[in-house]
Amino acid sequence: MQEGHETNRFAARIWGVLEDHPWLTMILGVFAQTWFTLNNRALWFSDEVRYANAYQNLVNGGKWMVLSLNGQPYPDKPPVYFWFLWLLDVLTPADMPTVFFLGAALSGLFFLGAAYYLARTLGFDRTVSLAGVLMLLSTFFLAALFHYSRMDLLFSALIILSHACLYKAFTGEKQGRWPLAAFLLAGVATLTKGPLGFIFPLLTSVIYLGWKGELRRLFTRSMGVGLLAMLAMLAAWIGGVMLAEGPSFLVDTVLGKHVIQRATHTFHHREPVSYYFIALALAWLPWSLFALVSPVRRLFSLDAWGARWADRRQAGPQAFLWIMFAATFIFLSSLSGKVLIYILPMFPPLALLTAHAMTRLDPVRTARFWALVGGVWIVLGAGLLVAGDLLPFSVPVRGLGISACLLLGGGAVFIALRRAGSRACLLWSALAVTLWLYPVGLMVAPSLDDAMSTRRQAEIIGRYVDEGYAPMAYKIYSGIFTYYAGHAIEETSDFDALKAMVASRDKVVRPAGFRVMDRQDVAGMIYLLAVKE
Repeated sequence: MQEGHETNRFAARIWGVLEDHPWLTMILGVFAQTWFTLNNRALWFSDEVRYANAYQNLVNGGKWMVLSLNGQPYPDKPPVYFWFLWLLDVLTPADMPTVFFLGAALSGLFFLGAAYYLARTLGFDRTVSLAGVLMLLSTFFLAALFHYSRMDLLFSALIILSHACLYKAFTGEKQGRWPLAAFLLAGVATLTKGPLGFIFPLLTSVIYLGWKGELRRLFTRSMGVGLLAMLAMLAAWIGGVMLAEGPSFLVDTVLGKHVIQRATHTFHHREPVSYYFIALALAWLPWSLFALVSPVRRLFSLDAWGARWADRRQAGPQAFLWIMFAATFIFLSSLSGKVLIYILPMFPPLALLTAHAMTRLDPVRTARFWALVGGVWIVLGAGLLVAGDLLPFSVPVRGLGISACLLLGGGAVFIALRRAGSRACLLWSALAVTLWLYPVGLMVAPSLDDAMSTRRQAEIIGRYVDEGYAPMAYKIYSGIFTYYAGHAIEETSDFDALKAMVASRDKVVRPAGFRVMDRQDVAGMIYLLAVKE
């Protein structure tokens, strides 16, 4: 972004090539970060092994409308992501469990594509759009999610695309079919993870149009058609749920327990209002450091707010992104349940706002920012090198030294490039994270299987079941053993019920009591595998 003699000529040429081929850039970037990790480790606790069993039941048990986990209805998640996995299963040579890792990688690519489309739809030039993509591609938290099987990347991408379509509808002379596309995308997002899929786009739209004094744009024929199309889509799924499990299941379990209760009085993941302030700052590293060098005070001065209020009717792309970010942040903070992964829809607007601000940052502040980024890399590398053996894992971890050295070396290069301009540093950022992922993906992650996966104990359970034992579990996270065991397991959190279950069987295998056959520390929790002869 810094031009003239400070910009490295080689980096400028590379940047030009990437600008001309943004979609190829995203494909190659995600491919470079993920191809070597497709099925090189076990599925981990807790979501991966649970989602694997849900998909297994969809394919083998025909649970297409209401998912099934451990032989029981699983209303926590709608089915669209699992339909997506099925398409990959059918259209590619990938089978379980490779298809789960392929789904994660392609969801990451879809997320980057949605962010780029949003940037171009809002009118940002190719430089800012590419910079935003490179930031996302080199965010540690996001890069890790490219390797973890869950639906949140696909869910967030659909939300981002819905926002882009709504912006087109609100800024064109005629809304055309953009509201229809926006609401259909929001509907698919809702059927991927839940009602936040349509709440976020609608919330942004109401606030943005209210700020501009154009709320009437919400009440048009095109918007009505789009809303009705989304409601029809959701109604079709609701009808399928009622046919599969009955009306009471929909009202009491799906809507009552898993939507309303989680929003107002959650039974898990309850956190204070301050949670996302800390979580977002950490997950958005290193880009959250930009707040330390940008002229943030100007954003909150009375003069600046006065100017914004005076010009609110001309609010454009930046206002839309700020509202998109702030509305999501405030709404999530107001919910009873707070989960780190929910922040993903905020990443693209943050990336584009940061990328745009970089184009206006003076050389001194730019160099200071990249020095801070390099410093964080060096601190992380030094910490891993010195204290890597003190990490709370119950298994020996391979590759920590190599990973630490790459962090140290990457930080040193950032400091060396700090005056070369943001283009050179952004290119190095994406390359450095990609290089760092190789020892992490090939050595560190596989060596953590016994500390992060239930596979070993589940396979033992499966062998005992094949010999005639009855599998039972007491106070576990439901479904974590089923996929690798190959059998449904009777689960309970009531000790008296457990005693009755054990008394009714001659041969029992369960993770607590009697003769202990195996002990495993999985994600900080101890699981005991025991048998009753």
